[in-house]
Amino acid sequence: MPKKKVVDVEPETPFHTFSVDQVAEHYSTNTLEGLTAQEATDRLKIYGINELQGNGGVKWYKVLWRQIANALVVILIIATILSFATKDFAEGGVILFIIIMNAGIGFWQEYNAEQTMEALRNMSSPTAKVIRDETRVTIPNNQAVPGDIMIFEDGDVIGADCRLFEAFNLETDEALLTGESLPAQKNLDLIDHAEQPLGDRLNMVFASTTVVKGRAKRIVTTTGMKTQIGKIATTLMEVDTNEATPLQKRLNRMAYFIFIAAIILVVIVFGVHKFKYSNEVAIYAISVAIAIIPEGLVAVVTLTMAFGVRRMAEVKAIVRRLSSLESLGAVTNICSDK
Repeated sequence: MPKKKVVDVEPETPFHTFSVDQVAEHYSTNTLEGLTAQEATDRLKIYGINELQGNGGVKWYKVLWRQIANALVVILIIATILSFATKDFAEGGVILFIIIMNAGIGFWQEYNAEQTMEALRNMSSPTAKVIRDETRVTIPNNQAVPGDIMIFEDGDVIGADCRLFEAFNLETDEALLTGESLPAQKNLDLIDHAEQPLGDRLNMVFASTTVVKGRAKRIVTTTGMKTQIGKIATTLMEVDTNEATPLQKRLNRMAYFIFIAAIILVVIVFGVHKFKYSNEVAIYAISVAIAIIPEGLVAVVTLTMAFGVRRMAEVKAIVRRLSSLESLGAVTNICSDK
């Protein structure tokens, strides 16, 4: 009997509510023979490669831009230019040093954290054991497609979301998805409740989790960005990471106030001299404007955050953005089911 045409359509109910036969029928596959090489090739065109889509990796210039893209640093840059323009090289040099030190510390901390997070995102099994043309073969994990019959054993990193149809003393580490520290003991029982929590879908295994005990066979149900870990990745990419923290907002407001105050002082200085321009008056006006700028504030804030990051790193916590520490410090209550 010819197999039905496969299309990339999500079922109305989750796969943990499907029997093994229903999953096999949905993807026109055979639990004994697996897919043919041609079927796998065709499905790869339909479903795409089995990998998480990122934002192109860590961009150093974006990390660097975050260190200088705030109002207070912009004012310091303007102050540096004006200091050099008035030949006050000592003042200009000090402010320039503060800007470079601030950007350097922030860049070093955040870039290292971003690289660590990128390594964690790429942490998956490079290969997968599947049945193709009735033969057990090893393929690149990104070539796995829905309907593939996968085999895994102790220590394997699961490369796709799958419905189990054969399992022997199987336990998986799902802490990455559920936060549970203990391994999940899997079984083949059908689950009727469609809204079953992820950690209780015991007839399923999920991408990026690890087999800690046992062996099993399963049918691949979803790959790539449609897996549970892929949905989390999609959510993270949609989060507006450019939103300023309360501290950043207050610093920006202060920077605008300082800028306006500096302009007013310049006008007052020129007003005292009846708006008659001379080099001496200009230098004095600029010096007065620069004097009200708290050059060390940016460095103090950055150093404080950097020390906080170091302390958190000592307990194995990764902080991607220095400013996130300020948001964390503003938290009053944490609700958890753990």
